[in-house]
Amino acid sequence: MPRLRSAYERLSLPILVVFLFYNRRIQPSYRMSWPRKFKLALRMLRNTRRVDTGTSYRAHLAMAVKLLEIPPTTKGVVVECGCWLGGSTANLSLICDIVGRRLVVYDSFEGLPAADPNDKYASPLGEGVFKGDLDLVKANVSRYGVVQCCEFRKGWFKETLPAHREPIVLCFLDVDYQSSLHECVVNLWPHVTQRGHVFIDEYTRLDYCALFFSERFWKEQFDTATPGLMGAGTGIGVGQYFLGPSKGRPLIQAPTSVAYTRKDFYGLWDYTPVGDS
Repeated sequence: MPRLRSAYERLSLPILVVFLFYNRRIQPSYRMSWPRKFKLALRMLRNTRRVDTGTSYRAHLAMAVKLLEIPPTTKGVVVECGCWLGGSTANLSLICDIVGRRLVVYDSFEGLPAADPNDKYASPLGEGVFKGDLDLVKANVSRYGVVQCCEFRKGWFKETLPAHREPIVLCFLDVDYQSSLHECVVNLWPHVTQRGHVFIDEYTRLDYCALFFSERFWKEQFDTATPGLMGAGTGIGVGQYFLGPSKGRPLIQAPTSVAYTRKDFYGLWDYTPVGDS
């Protein structure tokens, strides 16, 4: 099954590129000719073969398209929280180089933190898992990406994220634990630009995604309505077949896409049938 998935990703690449990049919202100033689009996709695919990543190159291309839609006059950095071995970092650095933006990478570089007893997804057995030493991450990004675009900020999220000050046009959160997601959203959301994007990869867990629909959380933290989350449960449609739920899924399906929201999205569940008072 892994071989079939791998073959599918390679063979469907041309269709994926057309599907994602036939997009009039892409800014002409980035000069993304079709040869450049295909070259970017192929390089991202190869990078995910060379460095283990938790997300598909398809997910990285989806983020690339969103960055290409943002005018170069819009100020802001790209932020990645949780980089593991640097595979996704390398791919994000490629698109950051094209659009002329800095990639700020937050990670402990010590693996997952100690379990929070109030976090249902945290486990005492998980401490230190997904560790990627900073020197190793830098080496991978230097070899397969554009390390000159990157700034690495080492430490636990609760210690480093409160000091963030730059506007953010796109944020990728691959942080596993609910407590870590909370830290990221609370500290980074105020810096996301009006049409800036926030991507996550833990979209298969509906209760994990509930943060983006919690009226109480968004009212108390930001005095605003919920933004919702596109792709909650099954991921956004970039040809990455996953019907969910994750438990008991067919082995040929790989839940390696992403879900996303945007600063100006409105996801409040205030539906009232026509005629009801």
